[in-house]
Amino acid sequence: MIRPARVPKLTIKTTLFILAACLAVEGLGGLFFMASGLYNIAADEPHFTLARWMLQAGRTRSIQFRSRGIKVPNLRDPSLVRNGFVLYRKNCQPCHGAPGVAEQQIGRGINPKPPPLEIASNHWTNSQLFWITSHGLKMSGMPGFGSHLSETDRWAIVAFLRRIVLLSPADYERFSNATDLGIGGQNFSWVSNEDYGFAQLKAQGNSDRGRDLLHQYGCITCHTIAALSSGNTGPPLTDYAERQYIAGLLVNVPANTVAWITNPKRFKADTAMPNLNVQPAQALDMAAYLYTLGSPRRLTVLERIVAGHRSRSDY
Repeated sequence: MIRPARVPKLTIKTTLFILAACLAVEGLGGLFFMASGLYNIAADEPHFTLARWMLQAGRTRSIQFRSRGIKVPNLRDPSLVRNGFVLYRKNCQPCHGAPGVAEQQIGRGINPKPPPLEIASNHWTNSQLFWITSHGLKMSGMPGFGSHLSETDRWAIVAFLRRIVLLSPADYERFSNATDLGIGGQNFSWVSNEDYGFAQLKAQGNSDRGRDLLHQYGCITCHTIAALSSGNTGPPLTDYAERQYIAGLLVNVPANTVAWITNPKRFKADTAMPNLNVQPAQALDMAAYLYTLGSPRRLTVLERIVAGHRSRSDY
C-alpha cells in the first residue's frame, strides 16, 4: 500500500509564517492609512464603493444578530398606531420626511442620507425595526430612542411604520390635520378592509397578456419599460414594483394601478397620461406585467399587511 507523502514540517511552518506576516502587514497598513488622514470623512462626500458595502453589510448582519429573540406584540392596536403616528411626526419626520412631506433642514447633509421610511421599512422585520429604533445606528446620524421613549412608545413607532407604507400623501396630510385639531385620527381607518387588489391580481392577472397590451395601447412609445421599450416622454416604468407612489398621488398597489391605467384623469386632471379606454380586465393584466419589474419585496410586505398577517408576524 502506497502511503501519501507527508508534508514537510518546514513547509507548514513557512506557510503559517507567511500568513502571519501578511496579516501583520495588512494591520500595519490599515493603521498607517488611518493615521495618514487620507480618507475623507466629510459628510458631504460619499464613501467609496468598497467602504460603503462593508459598512452596509456589517450593519445588516449586526442588526439581524442582535434583534433575534425579540418578542413582537400585537401591532394592530389602533391606539398604538395612533400614538406611533404622533411619535413619528415628532421624532422621525424631521430627518426621514413622510408621504408628501420633505425632510427638514436637520435631515439634510447627513451621510448616509436618512431614507424615506415608507420604503426603507420594507427591508426590515418588526423586531429589527424595534432594535434600530431603540439603539440607533453608529456612523449614520440615527439616534437611539431607548433612553427617553418607553418600550411601548418604541413599539408604537414600529406599529405606525407598518401602516405608513399604505398612506398616500393626502392620507398623511389628513391624519396630521386631525391630530393638530385634537381629533387624534380616530375618524380615519388606518388600514382599509379591502385587500387593495392583491387577490384579484393573483387570481386573474396575466402578465403575458399584459405585456402585449402595453404594446397594443402604445405605452411603450412614452415609457421606458424593461426589455420592451426606451420611450422618454413619460417616467420610466423599470422597477415598477419597487415604486412607492403612482404619479406622486396614489400608493402603488394593484387596485390603484388598475384605477390609474383605466382613468388617470380622474386622479390628476392635468396629467399627460391620456385616457385610452383601457378596460379594467386589461388594466389588471398590464399591472400583472408591471409588477414583474423590480424586486417583489415591497409588494410582499404590503400584501402581508393587508392580508391580516401583520398582527404578530415578524417579516
